[in-house]
Amino acid sequence: EAAGELLQAATAELGAVVSSKQVVDLPLNGRNFTQLLALTPGVAPVSVSQNSGGFGNVASGTSFVFPAINGQTNRSNFFMTDGLVNQGAFSSTYAVPPIIDAMAEFKVNSHNDQAEFGGALGGIINVATKSGTNQLHGSLWEFLRNDAFNARNTFQPAATVFRQNQFGVSAGGPVMIPKLYDGRNKTFFFGAYEGFQYSRAAGSFQHFPTDAELAGNLAGEAQAFNPFSTRPDPNNPGGFIRDPFPGNQIPANLIDPRLVDFFKQIRPALINTGVANNNAEDNTPFIQHQNEFTARIDQTVGSKDFFWFRYSALYYDTSGSGGMQGVNKTVTDNPGQNYGASWVHTFSPSLVLQAQYGRSHQETNSTTDYLNLSSSAVQALGFSNNFAGGFIGGATVLPAIGIAGYNGIPGTSKSLNPNETNVHQWKANVSKIMGNHTLRWGGELDSSTFESLYNNANSGYAYQQTSDPAHPDISPGNSMASFLLNVPDNAGRRNVHETTRWGGVMGFYFADSWKVTPRLTVNLGLRYDRTFIPPYGKESTVGQNGGIETGAINFNNGTYVVQKLPPACTDRMIEPSTCARYC
Repeated sequence: EAAGELLQAATAELGAVVSSKQVVDLPLNGRNFTQLLALTPGVAPVSVSQNSGGFGNVASGTSFVFPAINGQTNRSNFFMTDGLVNQGAFSSTYAVPPIIDAMAEFKVNSHNDQAEFGGALGGIINVATKSGTNQLHGSLWEFLRNDAFNARNTFQPAATVFRQNQFGVSAGGPVMIPKLYDGRNKTFFFGAYEGFQYSRAAGSFQHFPTDAELAGNLAGEAQAFNPFSTRPDPNNPGGFIRDPFPGNQIPANLIDPRLVDFFKQIRPALINTGVANNNAEDNTPFIQHQNEFTARIDQTVGSKDFFWFRYSALYYDTSGSGGMQGVNKTVTDNPGQNYGASWVHTFSPSLVLQAQYGRSHQETNSTTDYLNLSSSAVQALGFSNNFAGGFIGGATVLPAIGIAGYNGIPGTSKSLNPNETNVHQWKANVSKIMGNHTLRWGGELDSSTFESLYNNANSGYAYQQTSDPAHPDISPGNSMASFLLNVPDNAGRRNVHETTRWGGVMGFYFADSWKVTPRLTVNLGLRYDRTFIPPYGKESTVGQNGGIETGAINFNNGTYVVQKLPPACTDRMIEPSTCARYC
């Protein structure tokens, strides 16, 4: 079956409609409707950049497509449900994926020439959800996958444990309350629920330093040079030389014991994996739970008014290895909500008004913690409090320690985005038929704000710090030596509570579809959009990474221009020393 109508005879619009039968009957791994976007013309099924992994609300081990449409990037599309916003503002994908059995159809406008739509250079994907009818209809489904027929990894004794179940139920019909209310031809309901359960062992091979390496014995490895012996090269002005460690053995008195001892405590048992350069395996199960539901009510009021309301929500959480089996774990929680309402009033057969409200909200939260690690144990490692402590909320973190060529020490971290998507949409459209002219005009206001909080620190050890500066191409150094000597290559720290004040997009349009002859239609349209960039920070975040004082340098006159003048220090109600830093 072809994917709907490709060419609109009365407009220059290109697109395709995919019906409910296609959506439900075509095989989809994970039942994600975006896989069907590839059926439409002008679509290139690519998934690049930050949404290459699905970005949040894509079930693990399943297929999806966030496509590039008509040459635009795959983050230039706009997702709607029932004509209202369902956009994940940060990733430019959907905020809540529609349940397959709750979809009536979806349409892809791959070349949009209608003034009614703005804000997207790529395609506009609009999903229409089902409503109830005068008859009760429903469906029940279960899809499962497991390791019963899976082949094992060549280097593993058995197939990796794998369980995947996707199940749900949907039902719709008239609202009937015996002896009280008969909703046939007036009030209808439709609801659906879908659950997804996934569990799979990580089965990842790892490379950790051996006891001999942690004791400084690097024999047989890349030669390490003593960075503390660095001195000018008398035979090469401007150059430097270093002494190699004899036998490639790092003296015990130069080894920093704090991180070394901690590494020995948390490092898993080393085994013969049969895989070159890998001496450990992480089989921590990756577990995902996903529960989604949608409910819709349709109401006809008299002969001139029609109203519907729909609420959709997704609850998504995962847990898995934080890098050390049985030592730490990473947990994510990505809930999302999308809901909206629409009211249509018919003034006359030629004049119709539609008013709508839409809401799109999405969170992406992730934490990595050790199962049994006290703050005193972190402090004993000797990190400066300016590096590992003093985080928002008074938190202390274990910095992640990276060693080039090895699995390092995972850090503790917090990445919270309680308002990654936070959009309210108000819109209204009027349609008026005047002779051969169909006039449409209206407008919308979409507000958008953002909030995130990040607590993490990291330090990295590379080869260069123990290389031969006279011949770095021949002797590039040894990263394990750099770690043992505690001469880091890089370090980073992120301690931010990012917020924004109000922002969004306001748009107005007017369009005329003029049917000049039965075979000629002229479409005229004008649209105006105004973007209100949400300024960074709020009064509540004063003193946190600049807060409301964020700005930029004016290189023409050397002044610093702030986006908003801060209040006086006496009005800030914060610690004077903190205030003084930003006054």
